[in-house]
Amino acid sequence: MVSQDLEKHIFATTERLKALSITTEGASPPQLEADQPADRSVQQLHWNSFPAEIQTLILVRLPLLDLLIAGQISRSIKDTTSRPSFHRERGLLRPTECSLSPIVFYVEGTLWNLRGFNSREGAWMKLPPFSHPLIEALDPQLFKDCLVAGDVGFFCMNVGKVLGPEKICVYNPLTREAHKLPPLNFRRHPVLLNLHVTLAKRNGLLVSSFRVIAVGSAGAKTETVSRKTEIYDSERGCGWETAGDSPGPDYFINEYQTGYYDKDLNLLLCVGFMVDGKKGILAFNVGTREWVRNWYCPLLEMRQGVDPDLSIDYSIVQLVQCDGMVFLFSEQVIGVDTFHCIDRLDLRSGPRHEWRRILTRSRHGQRALLVYPEFTCVPLDGRKLCIFNTVERTGVIYEMPEDSVDGPIHSDHFDVLPAPAEISNKARFYSLNPISYSFQPSFAVSMPEFYVPGDL
Repeated sequence: MVSQDLEKHIFATTERLKALSITTEGASPPQLEADQPADRSVQQLHWNSFPAEIQTLILVRLPLLDLLIAGQISRSIKDTTSRPSFHRERGLLRPTECSLSPIVFYVEGTLWNLRGFNSREGAWMKLPPFSHPLIEALDPQLFKDCLVAGDVGFFCMNVGKVLGPEKICVYNPLTREAHKLPPLNFRRHPVLLNLHVTLAKRNGLLVSSFRVIAVGSAGAKTETVSRKTEIYDSERGCGWETAGDSPGPDYFINEYQTGYYDKDLNLLLCVGFMVDGKKGILAFNVGTREWVRNWYCPLLEMRQGVDPDLSIDYSIVQLVQCDGMVFLFSEQVIGVDTFHCIDRLDLRSGPRHEWRRILTRSRHGQRALLVYPEFTCVPLDGRKLCIFNTVERTGVIYEMPEDSVDGPIHSDHFDVLPAPAEISNKARFYSLNPISYSFQPSFAVSMPEFYVPGDL
């Protein structure tokens, strides 16, 4: 039995559907007697009085939060929303549900949980727990030992234990579909995972595919595989493909990250050490499966007004995409002073590429923690970036300039991110990599039928 409040919502939704003349062939909603009071009609309306076609027709049009609540209240609704047919119908209507950023992971009991900020609604929302045997309970002492990438509908996670082999899985938190990918050709714990999901309409259906790129190695004494790059393409379904080694030194990437994929250039960008030993932006050509060797893009140092004898230490360096543009968020420590900087990278300005400083924000207190990403920079709707404190769950929001010739923005001109509900009584989970991307939940994303699973 569905609660009266939910019945009212379903009844109102049905009335809106009838007003829009949306019907299902061979089925119609139950008719109410004309002289029956509206309240009695709602009270006597039961979910099971609807034909299955109408149940699906109503549920695919409910807002995501109402849909998740309905599944918790009613087993029959949960069963309906668990069917692949419902996922297809919902996916056609809503390829993506919303955009969540920043994202907060935590563990309650033995299950991963996720809350994300929906900037369009101006509120935090919680997705269903990661309830699948492949997503094992985390050891509180190893709370930061998972590398997590995300894109439309899917998360890709290395949930392997530090002393064991990698275990790379993909998971959809809405459909609760999880799959383990085959072992890497060169067994190791990668330091970079990048996930790219594609949705395409074929024969009236939304079809999804995905690609995972694993780069580098996080383990000690693994120099021989620290420059390896491997690609898993779900459309090929034939395991990992070994790509070209990086041209830089061993352990050329030494910071956990997910990188940034530029679809127009078909390049994966990441932060690492260039061939001259300087830290900069590296580029991997996804089409040729090779690292771009004539690419030179050192980081922009904050030298104006700085003693030239002082060195600059980058304690945080993160690539982030916002409104089709690529930015670099960094924490730069100069002597006793610490600054948060946002720079825009122009990828189409020639072989050496151009940086433009957008924001310099002085940080009071000590530098960021080194054991996990204390600060991240994440995109919100529009041209907004949020500098998010993962410990305090606070953030400041800046709007990026639209024109490439606009000057830097003032550090005092910001909005404040609303704080999420208190989760202090739950085990916090900090991923190894900074979560510098937004996540779009989707019922439309699933594994291809010809997927070849890894050994469980």
